Amino acid sequence: MASNLRRLLPQLLSQGYDDIFILDDKSTDDSVTVAKGFGRKITVIEGLTNIGSGGNRNRILEALAHEAIIHFLDADVELLTHDVPTKARQLIRSQNTGFVGGLVLEKDGRQIPWNYGPRFSLYTDITAMVQHLFGSIQAEHPLWRHLIRKLSAGVRAEWPDIATEPKRRPVFWCVEANFFVLRSAFERIGGFDAALREHDSFDPALRAYRLGLVSYFDPSVAVKHLRIDVRGEGRVRAIQKAARYLIRKNGFKEWLLPDGRFKPRYNQ
Repeated sequence: MASNLRRLLPQLLSQGYDDIFILDDKSTDDSVTVAKGFGRKITVIEGLTNIGSGGNRNRILEALAHEAIIHFLDADVELLTHDVPTKARQLIRSQNTGFVGGLVLEKDGRQIPWNYGPRFSLYTDITAMVQHLFGSIQAEHPLWRHLIRKLSAGVRAEWPDIATEPKRRPVFWCVEANFFVLRSAFERIGGFDAALREHDSFDPALRAYRLGLVSYFDPSVAVKHLRIDVRGEGRVRAIQKAARYLIRKNGFKEWLLPDGRFKPRYNQ
């Protein structure tokens, strides 16, 4: 991520954030050197071991002793919105708010089909396959958009419709590349499960839901995701391993029929 940090960090410094932290997960390139090159404007937190992106994000709790709105960003993004700190204060509208996910775009400016989604379950697995297939067709073939939306509206109701203008809405989980959370809420939720190296957002989203917190998707803060690959071929195995872990942790019945129904209960 070192090469993109040279571009991303000046963008962040121009925004007027109170503090900027680099959470380094024992990187093997010169990311730490690049970050430290910005001097005291950037606080670098170096991990002694590589624990994965979720566990790495938890390190912010040790660094922030006071209440704050935390804006988590992946290192391989480009920030597209100006005056983010001011907008962040508008995004977190109550103490009952869990996570708020911003808009994430592909390199070509299209919405990614995974900005948010329903609770992890068999239902999610099935509808995710439909979202992947139809979402791609919608983006590449505009003439098909109306027909596809009609055919798949019920199945994809809890996934983004990338052919329409994004709007703020309550969601079960939001993508981790660009999201906001109050420090107190993040601590209350318990952060991320460090045992997961994929599907990071599913577990804290479920815990937030059980605590009665409502999470949102809000497109007013946008980033472009450059998708720098640091996992290679091992990512597919990691995704499968994470899915099995989530099923064991929450119970096969919960995955098969969450809340006793095929379609999962949803925050409103």
